[in-house]
Amino acid sequence: MPQAIEERSRVLRDPAFLRLWTANGFRDAAAQVAGFSLSVTAVLVLHAQPFQMSLVFVCSRLGYLLIGLPAGVWVDRLPKKRVLVGADIAYAVAFGSIPVAFALGVLTIWQLVLVALALSVAGVFFDVAHTSILPEILPKRAISDANARLQTTDNTIQAISPGIAGVVTQAVAAPLLYTFAALGHLCSALIVNRIPTTAHPATERDFRREIGDGLRFLFGHPLLRLLLSQAALINLGAGIFLSVLPVFLLHDLALPSWLFGLLSSVGAVAGVAASLVCPPLRRRFGEIRMTLLFSALTPFAVVAAPLAGTFPAVAVPLVAAAQVLVVFVVIGRSVAAAGLRARVTPREFMGRVSAANSVVMQGATPLGGLVGGLVADTWSIPTALWLGVVASLVSLVLIVISPWRSRRSLPPEWEV
Repeated sequence: MPQAIEERSRVLRDPAFLRLWTANGFRDAAAQVAGFSLSVTAVLVLHAQPFQMSLVFVCSRLGYLLIGLPAGVWVDRLPKKRVLVGADIAYAVAFGSIPVAFALGVLTIWQLVLVALALSVAGVFFDVAHTSILPEILPKRAISDANARLQTTDNTIQAISPGIAGVVTQAVAAPLLYTFAALGHLCSALIVNRIPTTAHPATERDFRREIGDGLRFLFGHPLLRLLLSQAALINLGAGIFLSVLPVFLLHDLALPSWLFGLLSSVGAVAGVAASLVCPPLRRRFGEIRMTLLFSALTPFAVVAAPLAGTFPAVAVPLVAAAQVLVVFVVIGRSVAAAGLRARVTPREFMGRVSAANSVVMQGATPLGGLVGGLVADTWSIPTALWLGVVASLVSLVLIVISPWRSRRSLPPEWEV
């Protein structure tokens, strides 16, 4: 126990992590403002239809399917800090193009599609490098607490930013808010560039074999395989929800932009609570048991969203309940599972395994978004929302039949 306490306290005393944490704050604020502005710009400014909105959403998540596997090999060969800085600059340029186009009167839905695709590709490199840099600056047993602190900051900012952005859009056009997002990523790049890291010289190795090594390790490890399957199914349902919910709220229910932002903030408050409450619960009950429990709660959390389409008179409180429950469950699962992959994966494989994991897990989200848009256009948005519930129910079946359902913690012999 003294050693565990020392590892947790080291997180707050490590200058490299503190810089990464601060940079994440700027990046999180930029992401939340941009995410809010995207929905308002597409639906209210450019009058996007459900399938057009789903296309923007799909492109915003398409990066892992396009380049996820080779990106893992590239990141393993490159200095992680350089990758993070380059991704931040790419984000700033893409975000900055939107207010410029709007000011010139040439902004279209197709520019949002291209910007979403560019951000998705940059995000692949950023996510893989971010996951891989933590084991370089912190002990592996401290990664879980570091991730919990990053989650707390992320959700605190998410609780504040959309509400503020919603109020600001009453006086400022939503596309102009992307200026703030671009500046946030530039600040992040400057801070990340000051993180001290250990240089790992690049070596020439077999590209195809390295991709295969990452896939074999991921699918060959029974625990990682189970967690991946669950996350992929949950993300498939999430993609269906996220692709059609903005059109449902802003167009079908005609909610004002400030209320749309407030609903996002309500869910983020639950995320803050989860990121604070779950780390001690994780240490008390065990990371595997908590991960499976929160995964099993997912279908019960998401059911309030399609009920909002069935009962439009109480749609707003139902959507608020869905936001609270879904965010609490997702963050709780993330905190519970944080560090498990790092503890069982050799450091030299981290980039490839992280990328292979994300290709499957994140790749399910745009597929769900595409399905959601097609179903909403063919039948209705409530039908698409119910389909998302069905996808998350399948992940519950995997838990019921899993031999891991009664295990508390990670077996010591699996740690590397």
